[in-house]
Amino acid sequence: MNSTTTPLVSVYIPTRNRSALLRRAIDSVLAQTWPAVEILVCDEASTDDTPEVMADYERMFPGRFTYLRNDTPQGACRARNRCIEHARGHYVTGLDDDDLFHPQRIQCLVELYERHKPSFACTRFRYFEDEARIAPLLARRYDGAERAAADDLTLPALLYTNLAGNQVLTELSRMLELGGFDESMPSWQDYDMWIRLADRFGTAVRSRHVLSFVDDDRSRARIRNSSRRAEGSARFLAKHGNLMNADQRRNHRNIQYVMNKERPPLLDIVRNVSLGGYKSTVKVLLHKFFGVAIG
Repeated sequence: MNSTTTPLVSVYIPTRNRSALLRRAIDSVLAQTWPAVEILVCDEASTDDTPEVMADYERMFPGRFTYLRNDTPQGACRARNRCIEHARGHYVTGLDDDDLFHPQRIQCLVELYERHKPSFACTRFRYFEDEARIAPLLARRYDGAERAAADDLTLPALLYTNLAGNQVLTELSRMLELGGFDESMPSWQDYDMWIRLADRFGTAVRSRHVLSFVDDDRSRARIRNSSRRAEGSARFLAKHGNLMNADQRRNHRNIQYVMNKERPPLLDIVRNVSLGGYKSTVKVLLHKFFGVAIG
């Protein structure tokens, strides 16, 4: 294999006590059309059969896997960083243990990255609870012209909201240069990293196709349903507020209202109307007057 024309892509997966879902995530990486992929799994002290599952994969696919294990849970952010520290690829991307990739995701992202030379490349994503509902999207195959369809994600656009989702592809050297994910953040570590990449290396690029799928089963604990999400938002604003204009800062105050399920005084809502982030303003108004909490 020519490493110049087929650069290795490292995929990091943090996991804890989700062996069945981990299998699904790993299988979606093994099904990738891009031929040069290594998979790094960091196990956060699982007490289920995750070690046995990983032993099976390492036996079936020698040289494809790196299995790391923490004796005590250190958090998904530290698990991601451990994988990045052991990665060998030119490119790196990630996957949560309960999510999955479209078979052409990595191929599409590498092609976009090499064509546009962005700070990072990402795709559109879809939340799902029933895997059967996304089966048609998983079965769809995209030709070269379709895979080339993409839009720029500028730093100003990203400062309004996380348009990239929870995973991107970038050069491993860039992740290492930036020190990996910020382990002091209780949440929003992904969004924080995308902002740092765009601030340091310029405009990103996003495929127009849905090539990433995020399991939204609310019966399981997820950061997006917890108070840590609101705390992460507050720290994000403190960390990156200096990059934002007044309209972007107003938008993030509205995002905090939504996450905290607050009903601020109408005067505060008027003061924080954001033209570029109008969706968060609408969400605050819906919760204020109708008790409808979205997001």
